[in-house]
Amino acid sequence: AMARSQDVAAARSAAPWRPRAAGALALLLLSWARPCRQEQRFDEGLAPLPLMGYNTWNDIECKPSGKKILKVAEKLEKQGFLQLGYQYIVVGDCWMQGARDASGRLVANPEFFPEGMAAFVRKVHDMGFKFGIYTSRGYTTCVGLPASMNNEEVDANTFAQWGVDLVKNDGCWDPDCGEFQQQFPKSGVCASDGRRKALKKYAKMARALQSTGRAIVHSVAGTQPWYAPVGRKLGEMWRVAADIRDWQGVYETARVMEQLTEYSGPNGWNDADLLLGSSPGAMLTLTPLQARAQFSLWAVMSSPLMLSANVDELSKYDLETYTNKEIIRINQDRLGKPGRLAYTNCPEYPKFKLSVSADGQTPEFEVPRALQVVTCGSHTARTCADCPKGNGEGWCHGECRWIAKTAKCVPQDAAGGPPKLSIEDNPLPWSIEHFRSQDMMECQLVWVKELQSGAVALVAVNFASKQAPVSLPLDSLMLPWSSSTAYVQDLWYAGPLRGKWLVSEHLDMKLKAKGGHTVLRLRQGPNGTANGVSRVAAPSRARAPEVVAPVLSPPQERLKLIEQREQARLRLAEAARLEKQMDLAAGFVGDGALGVLSASIDPTLIWALVAILSAIAVGLA
Repeated sequence: AMARSQDVAAARSAAPWRPRAAGALALLLLSWARPCRQEQRFDEGLAPLPLMGYNTWNDIECKPSGKKILKVAEKLEKQGFLQLGYQYIVVGDCWMQGARDASGRLVANPEFFPEGMAAFVRKVHDMGFKFGIYTSRGYTTCVGLPASMNNEEVDANTFAQWGVDLVKNDGCWDPDCGEFQQQFPKSGVCASDGRRKALKKYAKMARALQSTGRAIVHSVAGTQPWYAPVGRKLGEMWRVAADIRDWQGVYETARVMEQLTEYSGPNGWNDADLLLGSSPGAMLTLTPLQARAQFSLWAVMSSPLMLSANVDELSKYDLETYTNKEIIRINQDRLGKPGRLAYTNCPEYPKFKLSVSADGQTPEFEVPRALQVVTCGSHTARTCADCPKGNGEGWCHGECRWIAKTAKCVPQDAAGGPPKLSIEDNPLPWSIEHFRSQDMMECQLVWVKELQSGAVALVAVNFASKQAPVSLPLDSLMLPWSSSTAYVQDLWYAGPLRGKWLVSEHLDMKLKAKGGHTVLRLRQGPNGTANGVSRVAAPSRARAPEVVAPVLSPPQERLKLIEQREQARLRLAEAARLEKQMDLAAGFVGDGALGVLSASIDPTLIWALVAILSAIAVGLA
């Protein structure tokens, strides 16, 4: 009770307000209510909500200077990122020396971390952040530095002694399920047995981290869709596709994520990869519009939000993007539901058939033959003849082989080589080059996510090269209410949906080319239909009294109508005030104080209280 009282006090200091009698009664009832199972879920696990933070890789790649990272952390703290939930500072590859020390332990590169890693981590903690570090399940990291294969226990203890809070565990140079290595003749393939061995390596690190006694998040960077069904056995988040390095990567990862929703949720999240900003100076960037679209899509998909932009020179636009409290609230909503695909007109993407063997040790993975393509080494194409793309032999590998006499790229079996490697057994990060071409991206995606308040978040993104209209019947969105109307609020732009509007039957949008987007919050509308789109001041759950436009009347009748309209306006204002209080009680406090109150009340109870108190308010008015 004392803790709950302290939470209420914190909420009031974050967003000052003076509740009237009805609002005070609501909060009193909320404080007496018995916590539901949702609150118990948040008492367990290391990632009840998608993680948020900063990763060095797409910003500075293989130059993870400790001085630079501390400067980034300081900037994030000053600009309010830490308060908004960006807790983790994660260093990518290249932080370690080229060899282990005499006792077999990893050692930080003194050029980047002259004070040693333990001292550096303390500085990060002193600033209020948590710290994450990088390794790989193979013999070396992706750039060839020492990794954790056969050293899981030693490395886990080292990380724990340094005070590490998260370990990002990559999948490079695994001889059983990774790139081809001369010293391992059977490498270069990841068939069923290789997938099983890859899981064992991740599981070994997971057990080693648990045995340290320190709470350390295990981020599994397996970069394949088949990690989704088994991810929870290995860690708190798992990558499902190749690294995102451009707008095409954003599109393809979204296409992969749309098939994996069922596996994501509290303490186990599908990880769509890092957020690419638009600020100049980073190794990888998107356009400002695309960066905001990616952030919006990631938020509704319930992916971890790991910023990897040039924070030191963050543009005003990027700052507004990544500090939008309303979008962050969607991602961090305590109902813990992942987003789901609600609409697409995109070309059919290969449908995965995912399962786990009877013994629970091996991921089973199948892709329809009709939609398969060939792997050409580091890229894919429809046929081997398409692999070179005018670049000759250097672009003809993997399932294909270069014939020098004819200067043609042909299938391996046609050239008398080894059998063709299936797309399921490809050891490289999941990607199909063919689906990254612009002609495959002339389309739009719409995702929705149910929220604890009873509302629904919706994101629409246009990947096409031209402006595109999107018209969606409300009933096609499978909203959690039966009404054919909805109150809609735009969470980004001061456009036609800024504020709250009542829409009926259809939701119509117009999106800019190559990254045009919108994020809307939908709440249940009143019974009946609205004529097109009409502005309302009513809250989502308190039914607004109908205000009929007056007709010409004698002076006395006109005065009566004016009085009735004023009474209706006061009722609407009181209902809006009550909604604000309910949002506060549900953990949605303005001005950056996210989740101040515990999410312990069933949303149906909250809205029942709203209805009761609204009736009281109407009676008083």
